[in-house]
Amino acid sequence: MTQNNPLSTIYSRTALGIVGSLIFFSPMARGAVHPWAYTLIQIGVILSAMCLVLESLTQPKINIVWAPMGWPIVGVILLSLVSFAASEYKPFALEGLFMMLIYGTAYLTTHACIRTEKEHRILVHVIVLTAVFLCLIGLLKRFDILTPGWWSYPDVGLYHGANAVSGPYVNRNHLAGFLEMVIPFAMALIFTRHRTREQELGLMLVALLLVTTQAFTLSRGGWISTITALLFMVSVYLTQNKTTGKKTLAAVMIGFLVISLFVLSSLPAVERIITLTQQEHEDNLSGRMRCWKGTIKMIKENFLFGTGPDTFTEAYPAWQVPGPQVLRRKAHNDYLHYLSETGIFLIPVGAVTLYCFFRIGFKHFHSPSRQERGFTLAAMAGVLAILIHSLSDANLNIPANAFVFIVLAGIIRE
Repeated sequence: MTQNNPLSTIYSRTALGIVGSLIFFSPMARGAVHPWAYTLIQIGVILSAMCLVLESLTQPKINIVWAPMGWPIVGVILLSLVSFAASEYKPFALEGLFMMLIYGTAYLTTHACIRTEKEHRILVHVIVLTAVFLCLIGLLKRFDILTPGWWSYPDVGLYHGANAVSGPYVNRNHLAGFLEMVIPFAMALIFTRHRTREQELGLMLVALLLVTTQAFTLSRGGWISTITALLFMVSVYLTQNKTTGKKTLAAVMIGFLVISLFVLSSLPAVERIITLTQQEHEDNLSGRMRCWKGTIKMIKENFLFGTGPDTFTEAYPAWQVPGPQVLRRKAHNDYLHYLSETGIFLIPVGAVTLYCFFRIGFKHFHSPSRQERGFTLAAMAGVLAILIHSLSDANLNIPANAFVFIVLAGIIRE
């Protein structure tokens, strides 16, 4: 960890506790897609930032290190501000701009309040345990063992796959998005510290639970992203790590989980691929392609500054292509979605941000701390997974998943 930071104070621990609570709360609150839920995220992030401000005022000797991706994040926020200023949908764009400020603050707060290896582990444990809860809720719902009214969606169940596991989320793809970011951490916990055989077996079972649930989400994007993330971990770990025993264990276990994912999803995978163009308009390939065509037209006519942050739902109908009249709230491609809202300058700003993220991540493989290397690799794999899935879905428009995505970025230290 960063050496010029002192041990944590009550303020930074409180801030870390708030971040951990939001990680757990947001997916449980139906993915935090409702205004009351993401308002609570906003309040939580503001409170955590206030804790760090109070620390800087009362503890002047505390040195809060500027986050390594702080300036790229500031660039994204400034781009959102310019897009808001040029937007014709200012009330909606103002809400979107505020949420971008919240995400940026969440990144800076996460980075600032993790100061010891113990705190690093605690946050990762919270992330993994949250995923375990989501899996248990999803599997219990799927097999009618538990049918909580809070997480029942009878009006949309068939629309989003009645036989799929979605957990507290409405859409199975959004549970898949959360799991694909967390599964690498479940693997990293196995080889970041010396553990007893019993502890390693327990962590292997946790990882297998997450992968099994990922298979039952019946999310094609989730499968592809998870497999890619695990293969990324294998390739990087084998080329960077010098510890033969742990290297072998990691390779064997990640290979085992990849094989398990293929086996567990083999039959539903075949069915899902066969019915790719035969499902509901919201989910099938032709429906998404029509949405992408309309979004591309929207981008061309709002080339420089977009329509404004979080204005897609209001702006898109003017560019909707002929076909079934479905109210599109998202573009089902996060890249097209955000380009349509913020304009073409998002490409260079986003590219610089990702370059900084992965550059800093790979620098960590020179760290003497096995935990630091393992968690950094897991964060990189989780971010890679959601970036791949975002080619065909809207996970980064789901506040619960977007928040965890931001926290993963904040976990990587300079």
